[in-house]
Amino acid sequence: MSEGSYGRRAERSEHFGGESQGLREGSPKLTEALGRGSFVAVSARVGNDLSGYVCDRDDSGLLLDVRDPSGDPGGYEFLPWSSIERVRV
Repeated sequence: MSEGSYGRRAERSEHFGGESQGLREGSPKLTEALGRGSFVAVSARVGNDLSGYVCDRDDSGLLLDVRDPSGDPGGYEFLPWSSIERVRV
């Protein structure tokens, strides 16, 4: 680790109370968070927000079993990674 990267990390730590707590216990790995059957909320770059269950993912994108706000199925949506702004798990 270079001296410069440590300095930035220390600065961020100071912004959050002075101590670095590290990862929270039970933090998911990417393969778990985006694994088949995981419920996610996705913000797409075109302004659409979708929620649903992950059906599959690969190098090209994410396939969701989309649910409307009431939880009813709304079909399947494929989202290329380039169109995804944020995924909440």
